[in-house]
Amino acid sequence: MLIEHVPVPDPGEYGRPRNRFRMTAWCLPPGNAARRAREVLRDQLAKLPLDPDVLDELEIVVSELVTNATRYAPGPYELRLLHDHGLPVRAEVVDAGAGTTLIEHLLNRPPPIPERIDDLELGGRGLRIVTELTHGRCGTQWTRLCGTGQLGTGVWFDLPTQRHRP
Repeated sequence: MLIEHVPVPDPGEYGRPRNRFRMTAWCLPPGNAARRAREVLRDQLAKLPLDPDVLDELEIVVSELVTNATRYAPGPYELRLLHDHGLPVRAEVVDAGAGTTLIEHLLNRPPPIPERIDDLELGGRGLRIVTELTHGRCGTQWTRLCGTGQLGTGVWFDLPTQRHRP
């Protein structure tokens, strides 16, 4: 379900036009949130001249973030895209949880060096994958869900603008 286009306030005092940034948000159903988020992301980015491998990586990123949200945080869940001059430049997965500090720590921790092969079976690899596939251009912030106004956690990642099809 598409919520609506919401203008993101732009101070306008730095020489930028007002309302340059726009956000689009989709509600994600708990039962198939990851699949829906991948579909929305691919549909929204299909018009861009991105390398197909980059699109595949972004689907993995959004899937990891939505899976974590539905596993560890209460709903509702949203996928948001921030647009600059009409182009999507940032994606964000939002839930009603309060995990901002923990998620930021997990996104920025150094990769573990396992002492045994069994250590690779332990959880916690998803956010490391997000960090690697976004080249560290990811983070978290407190935000309000568009659909309900609840305070929650948003985990964002910047969309690539450099790697285009040849």
